[in-house]
Amino acid sequence: MTAFFRQNGRGILLIVATYFYFLIFAQFALVELLNADLEGGLKPMMAAMALSGIAGSLAAPFLLAKLGGKRTLFAGLVCCAFMGIVAVPVHHFWGYLFVAIGTGLSLGVLTVSLTAQLPSLLGATSWGSGIGVGTGMAYAMSNLPAVFATSPGNQALISAGVVLSGLFALIGRSGNVEECAESPRSILSFFPFAVLVFLALVWLDSAAFFIIQHTRGMKESSWGDVYLWRNGAVHLAFAILAGWWLQRRSAAMITGMAFVILAVASLCLNEAQLGYVGGLIYPAGVSLYSTALVACPAFLARFALPGRGQPVAWSAAVLYSIAGWFGSANGIGMAENLQEIPVLFLLIAAVVFLMPKLWLVVKKRRVESSLCVVVIAVIIATRFGLGQAEEGGSSLARGQEVYLAEGCIHCHSRYVRPASDDVVKWGPVVPLEEILTEAPVLIGNRRSGPDLLNVGNRRSRAWLKQHFIDPQSLSPGSPMPSYAHLFDDGRGEDLLDYLVARGLENFSERYEMIENWEVRPAGEIPEGRGRELFSQHCASCHGASGQGDGRLGGLWVRRPANLVNGPFTHSLDHSRIEKIVKFGILG
Repeated sequence: MTAFFRQNGRGILLIVATYFYFLIFAQFALVELLNADLEGGLKPMMAAMALSGIAGSLAAPFLLAKLGGKRTLFAGLVCCAFMGIVAVPVHHFWGYLFVAIGTGLSLGVLTVSLTAQLPSLLGATSWGSGIGVGTGMAYAMSNLPAVFATSPGNQALISAGVVLSGLFALIGRSGNVEECAESPRSILSFFPFAVLVFLALVWLDSAAFFIIQHTRGMKESSWGDVYLWRNGAVHLAFAILAGWWLQRRSAAMITGMAFVILAVASLCLNEAQLGYVGGLIYPAGVSLYSTALVACPAFLARFALPGRGQPVAWSAAVLYSIAGWFGSANGIGMAENLQEIPVLFLLIAAVVFLMPKLWLVVKKRRVESSLCVVVIAVIIATRFGLGQAEEGGSSLARGQEVYLAEGCIHCHSRYVRPASDDVVKWGPVVPLEEILTEAPVLIGNRRSGPDLLNVGNRRSRAWLKQHFIDPQSLSPGSPMPSYAHLFDDGRGEDLLDYLVARGLENFSERYEMIENWEVRPAGEIPEGRGRELFSQHCASCHGASGQGDGRLGGLWVRRPANLVNGPFTHSLDHSRIEKIVKFGILG
């Protein structure tokens, strides 16, 4: 182990410094600062950072030739740290534009210059493991609760400090750039296709991660505070595994496994019942492809063009410009207003990812390929076109018909009154003009039951279904009758689709309101009142003694928490528990 770090220590330190900064500042803290201070300004800022990142990546080979490796790395590290520090006091458009452009330029130079020197920074017999350890440590450090859960301003300062630590790797190092003459193993034999593969992976990962972090239900089931240690450990383990595998075998399997894992994780995260599974495997897919992405330019540069070699720096510049900067910025930009990971995103990424294989198949099997295209076109037309019309419209339209037919309008409103307690109780206000455009208008006759406009961001689908089947099991004393019969023929599922649809659009507003809510002092509480309330409202799920063994506990995505032995309840402060009691845990 000592010999391993003696051989690879400089490279590992620089990989950790560079990619921790990329993950925590460029991909996370800066995005959060922009979201908070610039309404609607995320896309232009991401575009500016992507364009400057491409410019910095393409400029890096020239800087390496003129300044040498050591000076170029020094400049990249220092400039990245400066941008992290400057971003904290900035709260206006032009200041953020300067930071976005500066971050793209300096990070573009840093990533390419680092990759160009990895052959000389890592041992010839342990380069894959060195890259795996460095990449895994960067991800693991990014998921430390003290780092991930702190404010974006603190994250910016932490990332500046970490990227500066990379300067220690330059002490006593020469300024020459050592190119890799030959690749020990082939990751992808054709460089343009490698660019497409990583473009699909980076784009999908960036879009999915942005949606996860800005959709409360997804975040709490996958990247909530209690899962950060787990996620960091998974990242580290699979990055080390990927590095070991890359050094011994082709990386086609690594990138293929990464895509499959990311796609499955995305589908799981879209379903509340499977969110925990998605959150568990998602970091594994990310670490697999990220390790291959770091390794690709340095050890496969000779495959950049058919039949001749290509300098490492230029391979890195092309790969990171297209797959890294273009893919990342577009992924975040396209996901800005989404509350779930669209299946269409997965299909597009799959097509791009499989394009190298598809191209080879088409060249060899032209007739068969043409027939496949026709069959696929017919399937798509049937599924998304004529098929829906024959089925009688979408599930939302059918759900609205059930809502009307069952008379829900007589007891429930669908209108949140502005500037009232409605916002805290029922969710974000929707302009009256928008509600009046519905056909028919379903504001409601009276409100003897809860308002249902935003019920999708207050109640999980599973909760709503149980409430329809047996209302008194969740709301003791409720006058609502059972609607279990609706689930005998599919009408109940359509009704659920209709009810949760509006709430999915307002997750971010609801989440922000909850985070800013403060409990009002209750005054003196009568003795025994807490026990009475617990027995009435909590025991059916958490159990009479609070050990998570209530009669309804098995209905939910995860069994209710054990409130006696923890572990989660003992790590929460009072304000967080108050918010959970008041608003629940989404999903």
